[in-house]
Amino acid sequence: MRVLLVLAVLLSCLVASAGVRAQNSESRDARIAEAKKAFAVGTQAYAEGEFDVALASFRRAYELTGSPDLLFNVATVSDRMRRDEDALEAYEAYLQARSDSADREHVEGRIEVLRAAIEERRRAEIEADIDARKAAVEAAARVRAERPLTQHVGPGPGPWITIGMSGAAVLGGAVLLGIGQRNENQVTNAPAGSSYSEVQGAADRGPRLSKAGIALLSVGGAGIIGGVIWQLTGGHEEALPEISIGPTGISVKGKF
Repeated sequence: MRVLLVLAVLLSCLVASAGVRAQNSESRDARIAEAKKAFAVGTQAYAEGEFDVALASFRRAYELTGSPDLLFNVATVSDRMRRDEDALEAYEAYLQARSDSADREHVEGRIEVLRAAIEERRRAEIEADIDARKAAVEAAARVRAERPLTQHVGPGPGPWITIGMSGAAVLGGAVLLGIGQRNENQVTNAPAGSSYSEVQGAADRGPRLSKAGIALLSVGGAGIIGGVIWQLTGGHEEALPEISIGPTGISVKGKF
């Protein structure tokens, strides 16, 4: 009974292993069939100048099979499309997998050409960046040479406040002076026979109001003149923001 159980387990394992091998075989056959189709599409596309399609198809064929020979196709199409970094990577991988390849000399020649082209392009990019930075520095120097170093900043609202308050004082002084003069005229032009008691109030108020009005007129007039002079001559010179050159380009600094 125990022997039959062992045989049954072994038989089950053999059947399962056979099923896995069959599935793996079918999966491998499917991948190869898809790879052949992708290779055919890539070859046709390359002949017709459709290099994007050709490159994608050859890469798909390589992914499905892992055949190093397809790397040569990928490198050739990338090289034709001027995708130098991709072509260089594929050529180097191809030689690493096919070190005894008959076209090794040709591939090594292309690798040298691609490395030189990549280095030349990088050098040109660096030089272009340096030229751009030099141009920025020269432009900033021209701006700095042509612009004034300072700007005039006015005195602010102070003079206008002074002028306004002084104007109010002048107006008030004129009113007081007018009232005072009227009171004094009442005393001077009093009807004949009038008693002093009738004009005593006006006689007392008139001179005081006139003096107060004259004082306010003087103070207000002086304030207006002072405010005008303050507005015309006040203020100060303030340094303009400084332009500087940093690693990221032109920048300004200063206080606004």
